[in-house]
Amino acid sequence: MTGLPVMPTTSPSGVRQRLDEVSASERVDGPAARHFRARQIQAIVGLLPVVFMGVSVSASVFVGTFWAQWPIWAWGVWVGALALGCVGIDRGWRAMIRGVSRPVATPAGLRQIAWQVAWLGALWTVVPALMFPTADHRGELLICAVMVGMMCAGGLILSAVPMAACAYLFVVGMACVVAIQRSDYANGLPLLFALVAYLVVMMILVLANGRTFLSRLRTEAENERQRQLINLLLHDFEEHASDWLWEISPTGHLRHVSVRLAQSFGLSSRQLLDESFLDLVSSVLPTELPEAMQAFGQLKSNLQMGRPFRHLELPVRIGDGVHWWSLMAKPLFDDRGRSAGWRGVGADVTQARTARDEMARLANLDALTGLANRYCFSREMARACTCVEQTSGAFTLLFVDLDNFKGINDSLGHGVGDELLRHVAARIEACLAPGDLLARLGGDEFAILSWVVGDEGAAAEMAKRLLQALVTPCQLNEVRVEVHASIGMALAPRDGTDPQSLLQSADLALYAAKAAGRNTHRFFAPLMAESARARARMQQELGVALADEQFAVYYQPQISTVTGKVVGFEALVRWQHHERGLIGPNDFIPVAEETGQIVPLGTWVLRQACRAAVLWPDGIRVAVNLSAVQFRSHSVVDMVDQALADSGLAPERLELEITESALMDDLEGAQSTLVALRDRGIRVALDDFGTGYSSLAYLRRFPMDQLKIDGMFVRSLDSDPDAQAVVTAIISLAKALRLETTAEGVELPEQVVMLRALGCDLIQGFVMARPMPMAHIADFLQRH
Repeated sequence: MTGLPVMPTTSPSGVRQRLDEVSASERVDGPAARHFRARQIQAIVGLLPVVFMGVSVSASVFVGTFWAQWPIWAWGVWVGALALGCVGIDRGWRAMIRGVSRPVATPAGLRQIAWQVAWLGALWTVVPALMFPTADHRGELLICAVMVGMMCAGGLILSAVPMAACAYLFVVGMACVVAIQRSDYANGLPLLFALVAYLVVMMILVLANGRTFLSRLRTEAENERQRQLINLLLHDFEEHASDWLWEISPTGHLRHVSVRLAQSFGLSSRQLLDESFLDLVSSVLPTELPEAMQAFGQLKSNLQMGRPFRHLELPVRIGDGVHWWSLMAKPLFDDRGRSAGWRGVGADVTQARTARDEMARLANLDALTGLANRYCFSREMARACTCVEQTSGAFTLLFVDLDNFKGINDSLGHGVGDELLRHVAARIEACLAPGDLLARLGGDEFAILSWVVGDEGAAAEMAKRLLQALVTPCQLNEVRVEVHASIGMALAPRDGTDPQSLLQSADLALYAAKAAGRNTHRFFAPLMAESARARARMQQELGVALADEQFAVYYQPQISTVTGKVVGFEALVRWQHHERGLIGPNDFIPVAEETGQIVPLGTWVLRQACRAAVLWPDGIRVAVNLSAVQFRSHSVVDMVDQALADSGLAPERLELEITESALMDDLEGAQSTLVALRDRGIRVALDDFGTGYSSLAYLRRFPMDQLKIDGMFVRSLDSDPDAQAVVTAIISLAKALRLETTAEGVELPEQVVMLRALGCDLIQGFVMARPMPMAHIADFLQRH
């Protein structure tokens, strides 16, 4: 039901909580409860002289006023009993307190006090209770005044022990009720009600005072515990921590010297006491360090201006070495707001400072070569460009890239590769002038920022020196390694005034140097930027061409030198550009390989070639080139399977041509891919053999069916004895390994005769037929 008032109830847990507020107990206060009880007893024992004086005066007044109403012996017994009671209470209560430095008392002691004050209250109220019914009006007033006073004074004096105070008030109050009942006021209910109300109010005040007293004891105990804990922590801090406390007076002199502080200055505590803090710090400053005076000036200014500070790092000379201190402090003020000095903490942060400086150094250095890294170079590059704009100066930016580092790193191992980079860095650095900056940007790419070289002639001479320095082979761990480099150069402000444009110009020049045959240098020219834009435009157009299938597959026949019959066709892709017409693969395949577009393009060519070969007579196979990017793809086998399944072409009629570069990066993966392809019956040919590393280890390790002799050797076959020797060696090697050979780029009948005489199996070139579209193959086969 709603709308009804809820009557307040008092649960047992609520009553216990109220009792805990006015009485000490081990359940709440733990071991401190014994001390709290002793403090409660001490509080009332200290007031016993006042109590005894009040009892004496009140008893004398009663005896003098009512002397005639009692016999002498009765008064003697009453006064004697009061005196004995007071003496017993004084001695008994003092005996309850044990201990000197930290007095304690038991719960039984408090209960005993309650019983004793109740007995004393009963003894005291005997005479007033008996005299009140027979007293005259003046006597009644006297008795009432004394009783009310004794109730008020006794309750307040005993309020430190609420149990004893309540017992005292109850006994005295009941005695007053008995006196009223025996008097003419027995029927005066308002007087009884007023007496009871007064008694309740006094008890409430007693409980409130008792709670306040016990709360103060608990607060003092908690404060003492906190103080001891703080002192313990400070002592432990000063004894074991690396930090130290310091405190100075308003005049700047030390007034608290910890052991750690004395050790930090290298002096005794007595020597430091009352010494000027600033003078002490000044005496250990390494004046040769600019940051020392700067930090000391900041410390002095903060102390003079009264500004708190944190993490003020200061170098000091202690012994034979320089240490770093980190100081923090805040000003102290007295109760009037006046300066009372400073208190702070100091720490020796030498190790942290050294580690931070080392990290800052490493953040700007290449870990392998010790040269500046890309971050440091970029910062100096931006600074150089700003300086050029402000002073009209000039500088040269050079990019140095090793030509054959990848092959060396892969074939000889990363350890040799790292050692080679260190040797190259040392040789390049030996060619630089003071003030030039050499950085390793990553991998095998270095960058040089030269203020000394500012024109094209001087830059060309510097590039020649760098290339000449790398001519001598490097001896690395019993391995003799030849290394060459390509260099791209940009001049500021001619080729750019901001870091981005200069870096782009030098990179384009490096690209041109590599395209020119490597092991050379090139300066940036505006035409290079146009060429780069053309490549970017081609990249974009390639994406559109792939989506619109603007490509066509042409086929060049492969003829047997023994029978003269067509053995197969090589699939060659052409781009049917909507503006430029038919574009050969040499113009767009490099761009497709750089951008990764070669993968979807190669997949499309493979599918088209398989569909075309199905329509040819049995026994004629199709050869499809796989780029290195495509071959290293994890899905290359699945892609081939899908092309064969979609077209229905027999696996033995498909030949995949790969280059050595496709095998180098992942030897294990390449071998597993080749095994998987050949297990399906697919033929594998090693394309452009003789132009790469031509490693015999590859031929022995990887399963192959055919070697294709590069057209560079075939075209010079009838005029260059060296080319004839290379072709002869390749054919002999293939026969020894039971591999088929195909000669590419055959253009003259004389070359056909020589290749047939040397034992080459297949020929391919313009002398037989140019690449043709699918529609012309049927006529070609009829003629051959």
